Amino acid sequence: MADKRVTTSAAEGGDHAALGNDYAVGSVPFHERRSFYGTAAVWVGWCISLSAFMTGGTIGAGNNLKTGLLAVLAGNALLFLIGSLCGLCGFRSGRTTYSLFEAIFGSKGSIVASVVRGLSAMSFIGVLLNSFANTLIALIPWFPFWLAVLIFGCLILLTSIRGFKGLEILSKVAAPLLWVLLALCLFMTLKNYGASTLFAYQPENQLDFITSVGAAVATWVAGAGMAADLTRYSRKASHVWGGSAIGYLLGSALFEAVAVVTAIGVGDGNLVIVMSKLGLLLPAVIVLALALWTTTDNNIYSSSLAFTNAAHLAGVNIPKWVFCIVSDAIAMGVAFLGLAGKFSSWLSFTGSLCGPLAGMMVAHYLVLQGKNTKLFVPNSFRLSGWLAWIVSFVLSQMTSSAIPAVTAILLGFVLYLVFYYVLDIKMNIHKCSLENPVNGVIWDFPSSREIEAQLEEAEKNA
Repeated sequence: MADKRVTTSAAEGGDHAALGNDYAVGSVPFHERRSFYGTAAVWVGWCISLSAFMTGGTIGAGNNLKTGLLAVLAGNALLFLIGSLCGLCGFRSGRTTYSLFEAIFGSKGSIVASVVRGLSAMSFIGVLLNSFANTLIALIPWFPFWLAVLIFGCLILLTSIRGFKGLEILSKVAAPLLWVLLALCLFMTLKNYGASTLFAYQPENQLDFITSVGAAVATWVAGAGMAADLTRYSRKASHVWGGSAIGYLLGSALFEAVAVVTAIGVGDGNLVIVMSKLGLLLPAVIVLALALWTTTDNNIYSSSLAFTNAAHLAGVNIPKWVFCIVSDAIAMGVAFLGLAGKFSSWLSFTGSLCGPLAGMMVAHYLVLQGKNTKLFVPNSFRLSGWLAWIVSFVLSQMTSSAIPAVTAILLGFVLYLVFYYVLDIKMNIHKCSLENPVNGVIWDFPSSREIEAQLEEAEKNA
C-alpha cells in the first residue's frame, strides 16, 4: 500500500512554494535537495545565538580559561553527535521532525507530540526576544522595549515565512559577518587585557565542570533534536555530519568560547558590560541583531512546520505561512510577559520534556529500522512511543543528573527500545506488517547510496 500523503504533500509543496510551504507534510523531492554550503550556512546561523553568548558568559565567570573552553568544547561535541544522528533521520526520509514522529507515536498520536514540540520552539523565541530587548535597551537606553520586540518580530517573519530559502539567504550573509564580529571581540579582549591575564584568572565561585558542560548542552539540545528540519534538504550523509560540525563547533561552540574569553577578560558575563568595556557598542548591536535573527527565524520556521503537520493530520489544511504568522505573534506575546529571568529553569524543563524525543527518534530510525528501506507507520497510536516519552520525562525530572537533557535523551533511547521490543515485536499489538499494512501505511526510507543514485538520476532528467 503506497503512502498517498507523500504524493499529495509533495504536490502541495510545489503549489505553495512561493509561500514557503516547504513540503511541511511530506518528503522533500530529490530535485529540491540543496548544496552543502546552503544547509551548513543555515545550521551555523541557527546555532550562533544570544543564548549561546549568555551561556558562555556564565561558564567563563565560573571557570578558569582552560576549563571553561574545555567545557564548551565537550558540551558542543555532544550536541554535534545528537544533531548528526537526528539529522540522518531527516536526510534519509526527506521529512520534518514532526512528520518523523508519526512512525513513533502513530499518525494521530503524533499530533500532540508535534504541538508540544512546536510550542517549545515558539516559547524559546519569546524568551530570546525578551532578553534581546532588555539587552538592547541597556546598550541604547532611549530605544523603546515594545518597538524592539515589534521590529524583530517582523524581521523574523520576513525570512521564516519564505521557508528554507529565506533561512538560507539570510544565513549566507549573516554567518560570515558574525564570524568577523566574533574575531573583533576576541582581538579587542586580547588587546585590552592580554593573554597572561586571561590564563591567570581563577574564579571566586568555581562552577563544577559537569555542570558547565550541562549548561553548554542545555542551550541547544532541543534544537539538535529538530535537525531533521534542515537535513531533509541535504544531498549526502556527509553533508549532515559536516553541517552539524560547522553548526555546533564553528557556530555555537565558537560563540560560547569567545563569550568565555571576554567574560574572563572583562570580569563579567553580561553582554552589555562586556561590549561597553571593549568599546564595541555598534558591533554589539549588530551581533545581537544578527544572532537573534538567524536563530529565531529557524525556530519560528520549525514551529510552523510542527503546527502545519499537526493540522494536516487532524484533517485541517492550513498553509504553513499562516502558522508562521501565528507563531511569530505568540512569540512576541511571550516576550512582553518578561520571562527572560526564568531562562535557565525553562531550558532545564524543556530539555527533560523534549530530550526523550531525540533519543526515541534515533532508536526508531537508526537502530530498529536498521538497513530496511521501507517502514511501517500506524494510522492511530503507537503505545510504545507514548510510554517511552512519559516515563522518560518523569524519570529525568526525578534524577539529580548534572546534565538532565542528556539523561532524558538516553532514557528515551533505552526505554523506547524496551517498550518497542515488548509491545511491537513480541506482542505485535499494532499488527505491524510491511507485507500487509492493514492498520497503517508504508513510507520509503532509502539508504544514503540510494539517495545519491536517485539524485544523479533526477539531475540527468532535469
